[in-house]
Amino acid sequence: MLNTTNILALVGGGKNPKFAINKIIIWDDQKKRDNIIGELRFDNPVLNVKLKMDRLIGVCLNKIYIFHLDTLETLDMFDTFDNLNGIVGFSPGELISVLAFPHESKGKVRIVNFNSTTQPPIISAHESKIACLSVNRNGTLIATASDKGTLIRIFDVKESKLLIELRRGSKNAEINHIIFDEFNKYVACASGMGTVHIFSIIDTMKNNYNENYYSDQKNVEDTKNQKSILSGFNFLHKISSSYFGSEWSFAKLRLQEHKSIVAFLNNNSICALTSDGKYCLASFDPKKPGDCVKNKEFYIYEESQKINK
Repeated sequence: MLNTTNILALVGGGKNPKFAINKIIIWDDQKKRDNIIGELRFDNPVLNVKLKMDRLIGVCLNKIYIFHLDTLETLDMFDTFDNLNGIVGFSPGELISVLAFPHESKGKVRIVNFNSTTQPPIISAHESKIACLSVNRNGTLIATASDKGTLIRIFDVKESKLLIELRRGSKNAEINHIIFDEFNKYVACASGMGTVHIFSIIDTMKNNYNENYYSDQKNVEDTKNQKSILSGFNFLHKISSSYFGSEWSFAKLRLQEHKSIVAFLNNNSICALTSDGKYCLASFDPKKPGDCVKNKEFYIYEESQKINK
């Protein structure tokens, strides 16, 4: 959907798709007839679509396409590494447009800033394949995860500089979703382990930008991520500084389902939508590390008829 308008981008899918899987259909939902106002055809299946302002982004297995939304003219295209999951990040803020996607070299990320003629350097994010990434609201930060799923790395977009390394866990897992909160205080990631991890980046923002970064906000909690219980042993840092020195989530939301997408809400709350249609609303306490409190949980499909309160 284009912001809060009636313009949608549709791609066929499922067992009996209404539209072809290699087409993007531009749909005006306000019209009573002739809803299709444009379409784009590709040589390969479309794996993801993003809409914003006057841009339309189409993602295929090995290419990212950038179109002008009004004219559907091709503005640019980029080769990518094999991108089976259609991984792409687009800053959700209205004024800044920053796009991020896997580079054609494994483990690297390319960034396109539509508001600048000078483009950021390529980010060497991971040694293995990029599995998930996200851009913050104002297009200044990017979070990445590899197919190992043990680490979340956050980079400054302008300089492609690594700011912080966050550890989801020690065992490999698929990262399904990463998201920043609106004010760049927290980052959440949903993993194939059925767990949503919440990290604080407050200290990182203060240390790398300025100590008054949150001066225009009220009630910014001094939230600290957890550390390994062995982090105090200096000799262990020589063995594995990445593991024993990294920061762990301060809060977790435990879900039974393996895949979910998440969003931050107001008042230190978060919601998750799982792959089997369950909605979960939960809250976390920035000053008390531990499990989130589930406030509401239900299935959004009527046929499920499973409601937990």
